[in-house]
Formats: sequence, C-alpha cells, structure tokens
Amino acid sequence: MDADCELMLQVKKGEVAAFNQILEKYQGPIINFVYRFVGSREKAEEIAQEVFLRIYLARGRYRVRAKFSTYIYRIAKNLSLNTLRKRKLRIISLNQPIPGKNGEIEREFADSSQISPAEVLAKKEAGARVKKALDSLPAPQKTAIILNRYNDLSYEEIGKVMNLSLPAVKSLLHRAKESLRKRLKGVNYTPPPHILPLKGGGKRWG
Repeated sequence: MDADCELMLQVKKGEVAAFNQILEKYQGPIINFVYRFVGSREKAEEIAQEVFLRIYLARGRYRVRAKFSTYIYRIAKNLSLNTLRKRKLRIISLNQPIPGKNGEIEREFADSSQISPAEVLAKKEAGARVKKALDSLPAPQKTAIILNRYNDLSYEEIGKVMNLSLPAVKSLLHRAKESLRKRLKGVNYTPPPHILPLKGGGKRWG
C-alpha cells in the first residue's frame, strides 16, 4: 500500500501526528500547483488550506482507492478550477516565476552574469513567446502538463486525477504538444523536460 495512504488511515483513526506528516510533505507542492492556476500566492495558500481542511474533515470517510497523491491533487485541481470559474482569475504561465515566502523565486533562465546581454534578451523574448503559447492552451491540456511536468505524475495518475482514461490523457498531452510546436515554430528555446521532447533532440521548435 502507498505509504501516504497508510498515513491517511492513521489520520482516520485520530492520529494527528500522521496528518502533520502529510501536511509537511504536500503543503509546498500543493501551493505551487494551485499557484499555476490562480496566479496569486495568497490565493494559492488559501486554497491549499481548504484542500487540507477538506481532507481532514473527511478523514472518517477515507477509503484507499488510489495513491494518496492522486486523491489530494484531484481535490486541489477541482478547487483551483472552481476558483477560476467564479472569479475569472488569469491562469498563470508555467514559465512565470513563483514567489516564495521569503521573496525568493524560481527562475527559468540562468544567472544573467553568466551569459551575454544579447543572450539574456534572446532568452527573454523566447520565454515571452513560450508563455503566450502556454497560456493559450485549454484548461484541461494545461492541467495535464502541470501535473506531468511540475508534479511528476505519471499518465496513469493524471488520468485518475482528471477522471480520464489513459488513451485520453495521452491524446490530451499530444494535442498540447502539437499546439505548442505550431505556435512556437522557429523559436530557439530549450523546452522544460517532460513537456516537449523534440525529434532529434534539437533546441529549435518547428
């Protein structure tokens, strides 16, 4: 049995320490996952808190039907999409930095001190086109890519989170990749791993 499922079964029995272990492991990943949808650190933390609250309140009804990560990401996905529908918040680009609690951010590009100004500009321009292309994807395609790339879920796990069959997940990601390739034709940019594997291993899209 999945170790996290075992922890959740302990939570079901009233073990608060087990819930704290789950919280410690998943709090950061869930906040970052939600942030990719809502574009606000404060809102992401609020939704993540709701995710864990729902899990805790429903502990008595918990049954092991899939990996715990599938269970928690499904809840986070549903709450994120519900928030977007209600408040019409902008879906954030996968390439936009995530602000940390202490002001630090994840940066996509290398330290500018290590490359020339021309290279920095070229990378920023390419990144802007990638951002626009990613933001143009339909929500299901973007959800699948976020789960696969940033949360390292397998196709099977994505299917369970999104209530899709394995062929449907593969088709969804394939369409997303093809759409991005068309929109990014000629862009000299190295895509993040797991999203857009290029034929021949080249860096140019199209």
